[in-house]
Amino acid sequence: MRTGTGEDLLRDNPQLREAFRRGEKWALAAVCKDYLPLVRIIVREGFAGFRGFRSQADQDDMTQTILLAAFEESARDRYDGITPYSAYLRGIAHNKIRQQLSKNARFARVDGAPVPCDRLAEDFEGAVLEREACVLMARFRESVTNSEEKSVLTRYFVDGAAEETLSAELGITRYQIRKIIRKLHNQMQRYLRKHNVVVS
Repeated sequence: MRTGTGEDLLRDNPQLREAFRRGEKWALAAVCKDYLPLVRIIVREGFAGFRGFRSQADQDDMTQTILLAAFEESARDRYDGITPYSAYLRGIAHNKIRQQLSKNARFARVDGAPVPCDRLAEDFEGAVLEREACVLMARFRESVTNSEEKSVLTRYFVDGAAEETLSAELGITRYQIRKIIRKLHNQMQRYLRKHNVVVS
């Protein structure tokens, strides 16, 4: 993960990303090991108006809940391979914690009556953020006009194709492929910062 360096294990490693999407055990274990500290920080320190879970048991339970949700097939498939996985995982963590807090509140009524819960409202912020991220990355893809760069953007960053595969498909050297990857990566970093997206 390497927060603060601009590096992100899952985004920057297409072989790992492809294996993770397939649900291979070694890939799941590698992702869990690298991103577990981030999840523990979120669970312990909290975010926005939430100050974190106090008891170790609650922290452990929530950490497991978040990772299980992140490792579901649908969640693995939704990751676009372009935005930092740390940001994507943070969104999942926030949503799962909000759901748990809402559930706790419903059972905390002193009169025993359930608190009305609108699931759409509960997940609204997370849904909006996810939608905004998708729109933003779609616009970035549209801004790439060079055919080779567009192919690398889709095949490497989204599909998880290896450099060797791209070299064969496009008929250019791996060195040229790596140059395009670096260029696109830097462009994405600048584009996200321009639109006030914090890059982990």
